Amino acid sequence: MTEAMKSLMILLVLVLGSVVAFGSQAARNNEPRQSSPMGHKTKQLELSIFTDRHRYKRHGKIRITAMLTNKEYVKDIFLYGRLGWGYLSSFTYTIRDASGKFVEPAILVDDLTLPIARNDPTSFVKLPPDQFLGIHYLEGLDQLNLSRPGKYSIVVEYHCPISATEVDLSEFWSKEDGIIRSNLVWIEVVR
Repeated sequence: MTEAMKSLMILLVLVLGSVVAFGSQAARNNEPRQSSPMGHKTKQLELSIFTDRHRYKRHGKIRITAMLTNKEYVKDIFLYGRLGWGYLSSFTYTIRDASGKFVEPAILVDDLTLPIARNDPTSFVKLPPDQFLGIHYLEGLDQLNLSRPGKYSIVVEYHCPISATEVDLSEFWSKEDGIIRSNLVWIEVVR
């Protein structure tokens, strides 16, 4: 075998290896990810939360602010404009104590998503790059079952309540695009 043939064989093996590696990476990228949006929109929309304070008295109230931000450089995102809290709406929260144990709230908030007409574009908000759409949630700590002193973590998830099959608008963040998880926020309840 000549030197030129050896070089050609090595080049062929490298190209074939790259094609196989690229194909397996592409297949992994198409797998759904838990608690994150699926497909090409993974980094396009971000959910951030913060609270009005970090320390609360036992029978006080907490205000959680949730913001959806378009992290895309040039593309607009269309979002369902009526944000709400609960499984039938847009946002759900999970609260855990310092040991990681789930804290079950005393109440269950579930805003109702109103029906929309298939051809009604006014139900959606056009979100340009670096802009956000948000909502507040104000609740008593007693209702959230946070009346005992200690540290607690809060995470919020966004899930669009509208399916792409229910409307004529094609370019919007729909139920099929998956769930977006927020950052983790710690609060402390004191006496």
